[in-house]
Amino acid sequence: METFKTVRFGTLEYNREDVIELPDGLVGMPKLRKWLLLDMDEDVPIKWFQSLDRGDFGFPVMQPHFFHDNYEVDVPRVAKMRMRTQDDENLMSLIITTVHPGGTMMTGNLVAPLVLDSESRCGVQLTLDDAEFEIRQEIDYFKFGLAVKSDSSDNVTSTVDDRDASVASDELERVGI
Repeated sequence: METFKTVRFGTLEYNREDVIELPDGLVGMPKLRKWLLLDMDEDVPIKWFQSLDRGDFGFPVMQPHFFHDNYEVDVPRVAKMRMRTQDDENLMSLIITTVHPGGTMMTGNLVAPLVLDSESRCGVQLTLDDAEFEIRQEIDYFKFGLAVKSDSSDNVTSTVDDRDASVASDELERVGI
């Protein structure tokens, strides 16, 4: 295991195979090439993109569907070559997200998404020239709210699922599996 000291998370332990490489870095920050994608909280669909080149630099990212229903990125052939892939099947887009002061608003930059290849663990930041997308697109709070898990007692689905999982686990133990 490797270790890396960050300002936000303290010392992180990670495996080399978890590192995501951006061969060209970020727009305006070409030297930031090594990254980790970290879970922030299991109840919130936000991840943290942490630089391994600078312990004081990282930012939240989210899936595009929280910002735009029909967000699709046409990844240029040159970008695919930089990611060492030709297969669109392994590509995923992430939107750099800003949580505004007080958490009262969240916006995402749809003009400059991160595109990552899950197989090669390489990525690029694209800059799109599409009038349909905004630099500060406000999140769809309804979708975000649906994605956030609720621990409240009135969440019947969660209660039923938890009970069913417990019963299934007890049954598997009973038969010796």
